[in-house]
Amino acid sequence: MEITILCKVVDNFGDIGVNWRLAKKLKSLNPASKINLIVDNLSSFNKICADVKTGLPLQSVCGIEVYDWNAYDFCYGQFAGENNRRLQVILECFQCGRPDWMEKILFDDELNHTVQIIMIDYLSAEDYAESFHKLQSLTRRGKVKKVNFMPGFTAKTGGLIIDDGWEKLTPRNESGDILFFTYARDWTPVVKAIKGAGTCAGKKILCAAGAGQESFVKAWKKNVGEGEGGILEILPFMNQTDWDKMMKNCSFLFIRGEESLSRACLTGIPFIWHAYPQSDEYQLVKVNALLERMRRHFSEEDFGKVAAAWQAINSPESGENKRMLQDSVSTMLAMQNHLAGGFRDFALDLRKNGDLGQNLMTFIEEICIM
Repeated sequence: MEITILCKVVDNFGDIGVNWRLAKKLKSLNPASKINLIVDNLSSFNKICADVKTGLPLQSVCGIEVYDWNAYDFCYGQFAGENNRRLQVILECFQCGRPDWMEKILFDDELNHTVQIIMIDYLSAEDYAESFHKLQSLTRRGKVKKVNFMPGFTAKTGGLIIDDGWEKLTPRNESGDILFFTYARDWTPVVKAIKGAGTCAGKKILCAAGAGQESFVKAWKKNVGEGEGGILEILPFMNQTDWDKMMKNCSFLFIRGEESLSRACLTGIPFIWHAYPQSDEYQLVKVNALLERMRRHFSEEDFGKVAAAWQAINSPESGENKRMLQDSVSTMLAMQNHLAGGFRDFALDLRKNGDLGQNLMTFIEEICIM
């Protein structure tokens, strides 16, 4: 079996982070299979995996064949003509589309076998994830099949990637550091909440590289004196393995995106999710959908504390909201040890849905047989 994964790096490193994790998982499940990962930005890939080199049309990393999406002539030569049978199963991830050279191969008259395209969509807790899961759609050629496969938080979706080291829940380190990994905004209310929280005294505040680092550091330096509210540590870019280890050793997480969100959900560590800001504040729809999946793991009073912080951090930066953000984050930080039980139960429940990679491989085997 040969599986080809397509990835465009759209939003920092989340896209390649998920795809690299998925590629490694599929390879581990079926070592005899050939896994191709076609990426449009090798420089971003290198940030999370130093073994990846830039400027190469093809390289082997961890047993996975990594192609440069943009190397038109080289890739066309690798997969066209007599080699077009290499295109058996294509994972089109996060609505990334297909390279022009692949499009030419798929809809050329020389293609005389069936190609199965599986659309791996964005992670969402919304109800549509269940409705769209395994839903077929049409292409402009009968030999090119297309079907949706939805990551998610329920048994009616594909679940989350539970790769090596994530099968079991790691005991929470109550004295661990606090991780801050978000998008940009005025983080003064959160900085003040951390500064005033007794639970943060003496801890490191790990500020991750990325879009939100500069705005957080600016707010920290403006509002926190030396020796107050913890110790700020500005992190460089980290490879995926080290990032996972660091997250698991923290006691509280401020997290963003899809890749790190899925990891936060699996840690069982109390966390606040900063969703990607969207027009008409649609991010709140996504946030509230995930909160509803989590609700039953908390008492109503505790759930209200979590929901208040999540909604405030994802709402517009008005004066009133800034006050609500500071108060709600202060409450969650003060209650983090108490709230940890609900987050832990949620993490354990997610494992019951199975691993996305295993669920996907089973699905691929089923459709190939059919």
